[in-house]
Amino acid sequence: MSRSTLALAHMPNRSISCAKAADRSGPMRDPAVLCERLRNRTGRNPMTHTAHWALALVVLTLLTAERLSAQLADTCAPNSPERRGGIGCTIVETKALPDGLREPLFWHIDRFESLERARSAVGPASVAFDAAGASWLMTIESQTSDHRGGEHVTQVGPLQLPNATKYAMQAYSVAWTPGLYSLVHHHSGVEAFYVIDGEQCLQTSTGASRMGPGDTAALPAGVVMRVMATGTTIRRALAILVHDAAQPPTMRIEEGKAPQLASCK
Repeated sequence: MSRSTLALAHMPNRSISCAKAADRSGPMRDPAVLCERLRNRTGRNPMTHTAHWALALVVLTLLTAERLSAQLADTCAPNSPERRGGIGCTIVETKALPDGLREPLFWHIDRFESLERARSAVGPASVAFDAAGASWLMTIESQTSDHRGGEHVTQVGPLQLPNATKYAMQAYSVAWTPGLYSLVHHHSGVEAFYVIDGEQCLQTSTGASRMGPGDTAALPAGVVMRVMATGTTIRRALAILVHDAAQPPTMRIEEGKAPQLASCK
């Protein structure tokens, strides 16, 4: 049940009668007479008609507020306001992956006490950075038992890599307020998500998945998608994109031209 439907379900059916209106009037006016005249003309109680209009106005206000709460987010970019404690989506690093990666491959996430320690553990297929008050090491690898001195957080995979001769990865850090959403888009590689705080909804043409703290997901290349921050608190998340290095990593679709996606509701 939507918020607007819920509001209707809990709103009492109040019809103000002509008699009650007359009781509330002063000696200088006689609304009972006015009510009777209007009732003779319209065949209905004018106070009930007014109540119906008030109810319609409440519903319209709720629907408008819900629509206005959704807002297109800025495109992910290096050094977005998220890096300075604000709201945004940051491309933390773009990195070519080494040749000879052997499947199955996983996105391996470890947390460290400091950025210095995380950076000391960086290898050819990993990146380190600060986000959401912690220091992270994210690695693409086939074995996830070595945490390199950090604390194991999670692993996502096996990842479905596209056919390519060379791969690259982009690492993202996101902080979005509820209601912010991305343009509909797809990638030339697999994208994976890890939610730190808050909630998000991942929409595709075949379904919508709600995710909360600790949840992970991965979508293969070519899947048309949109991400929306839901819930009541800031959505903080990490993401990784492993794509064909010879292709653009992301292809966006303008609003109004995108295919229909499953609803988050």
